[in-house]
Amino acid sequence: MATLSAPQIDAAPAQAIARQRLLVVIYANPDYYPPTYNAVKILGRHFQVTVIARNMDRPCCEWGEIEVIRTGEYASAVDKETASPLTKLTEYWNFCATVRRAVAEREPHVVYAYDAHGFVSALRARRRRSLPVIFHLHELPALKNASAYSLQSWITKLALHQTRAAALVVLPEPNRAKIWLQAAHDTRQAMIVPNCSSLDFFSSSSDLNELARIRFACRRLLCIGWMGESNGQREAVRAVAMVRTNVGLILVGPHASEFENELNDLAQNLGVQSRVSIEQWVPHSELASRFSGCAVGLSLYRPVSQNWEFNSSATNKVFEYSALGLPVVVPDRNSYREFFAGDEWVVYANPEDPASIARAIEFVLADRDRYVAMSLAARRAHEEKYNYEHVFAPALERILAMTQVG
Repeated sequence: MATLSAPQIDAAPAQAIARQRLLVVIYANPDYYPPTYNAVKILGRHFQVTVIARNMDRPCCEWGEIEVIRTGEYASAVDKETASPLTKLTEYWNFCATVRRAVAEREPHVVYAYDAHGFVSALRARRRRSLPVIFHLHELPALKNASAYSLQSWITKLALHQTRAAALVVLPEPNRAKIWLQAAHDTRQAMIVPNCSSLDFFSSSSDLNELARIRFACRRLLCIGWMGESNGQREAVRAVAMVRTNVGLILVGPHASEFENELNDLAQNLGVQSRVSIEQWVPHSELASRFSGCAVGLSLYRPVSQNWEFNSSATNKVFEYSALGLPVVVPDRNSYREFFAGDEWVVYANPEDPASIARAIEFVLADRDRYVAMSLAARRAHEEKYNYEHVFAPALERILAMTQVG
C-alpha cells in the first residue's frame, strides 16, 4: 500500500545481553510521557527492551541502553494531527509494518503496547497467539459521536473489539478503566497504575523542613500542564487577585501565543501582572530544579470530558508536586476525594470558581507550622506510596510471571 520509510534508531544497547526481549509499541513520542518513560526504564532492568514510536516532536530523554526506533518522517504533533486522511493512513500503515518487522526479527517474549494504535498494531504483528500483548491505555479516546471516516475512530473500534485478547489491561485511573472495559465487554479487572513520578524525580540536598519554611515565605504558586480554556489557568489568575495576601503564580506548559496574551491582559486588568509569570513547555528533567522553590501546586482541570472528569490518579502533575513536597489544590470531585482520601496535603476547590480556589490557597498558606506539616506529608506520600517504582510493581510482577523472568 505504501513505501516504507527507514526508521530512525536513536539508541541501541551497548552490547547484547542474554536477557529476554520486550517490545514497547507507542504511537506517540514516549519522551513526552513521563510515566511511560518510567515504566520502560524499570522494564529495562529485567529485559532487553526495544521501543517503537512515531517520529514526532524532538527527543528530549536519555534512554541509555534501551533501543528506540522512531518511524516515519519527522513532524511536530500539530502537523501530524492536521495531516490529510491519506497521509495519516499511510503513516499508520508504515508504523504497523515496522512493528511487524520488529516482532519477526527480535522475537520478543512480550509486547507492551501503549495507546490504542500501538495495541492494534501489536496484535496484528504477532505471529503466534501465545505471545503476550499488554494493553496500557493512558487516555480514553472518544467512544461516542466519533467520525466514521477518521482513522482514530476505526482504531478505537478495533481496540475495543480486541481488548479481551490482551494478556493484561492497564489504565491509570479506576473510572477510566471501568468505562473502557464496559465498552469492550471485558469482564476482567484492569490493573490500575497511577501516573506517579519516579523516586529520582526530585532529591534536595536541603532539609525539607527548612525548605518548606523558605517556600512558605516566598508564597509562589505553581501550575504545570497544557494551557487552555478548560485547564484552570484563567481561574488561577483570578484567584491570585482574590487571595488576601500577596502570592505569585507561575504557569508552565505548552500554549498558544493568543492564550498567553489573554492571560497577560487578564492579569493586567486585575492588577496582578507583576505577580504572574507564564512559561512555555519545560523538559520534565528540568522541572524539579527550576521550580522547587514554589510553595503550592495547582491542578484545576474542569470536567469537560471523561478524561478530565476522571483525572485524579491520571495526571502526573499532582504526583510531581508530591515528589517536590508541595501541598496541592485539586478539583473537588468524588474521584479525587476517593483516591486521595486521608492525604492531608491535598486540598479541594471548585475549579470553575476562582473564589473557591483562593480560599483553598489561603487555607494552605494560613499557618506556617501546618504548611510545613503538609509539605512533609506530601513528600512522605511520594516516598511511601505515590512513586512509580511502587505503583508499577504489581504490573511488573505479572509481566515477569508471563515470561518467567526472575
